[in-house]
Amino acid sequence: MLAPIPFKMLQDSAVFMVAESMGRYQNAARTQYTQSHVHLQPSSETKKTAQDTEVVLREVLFVDGSYSTPALDVTQLQADSLAVGKPMRVRVTNSHGVFLGEYEVLTVEALPDVPATRIHHYELGL
Repeated sequence: MLAPIPFKMLQDSAVFMVAESMGRYQNAARTQYTQSHVHLQPSSETKKTAQDTEVVLREVLFVDGSYSTPALDVTQLQADSLAVGKPMRVRVTNSHGVFLGEYEVLTVEALPDVPATRIHHYELGL
């Protein structure tokens, strides 16, 4: 079994905003899910989305399978949001309550633990 991400790194909090329905003018009504003990890290990585579009990520959000609470299936939240027609969004604050930004979730990678019986962590490309 892999060790979890060091707890000292997981000092940020995230509010995931999942599209639940579309309004009259294509505005999404969103449900919010709050998760503590995540880590936001700057990035300039280029990745491909599920729609085979190349994007440059500004940030990567790490969600640990052991320490991030409550446990959320971030892959399913993104799938639910995309099924409505809009990607999930996330607001991140640090441990001092300072707002770090609001981002659109472009990619979600669920990285398995060894043995692959559970998710070790998620990496969300923002």
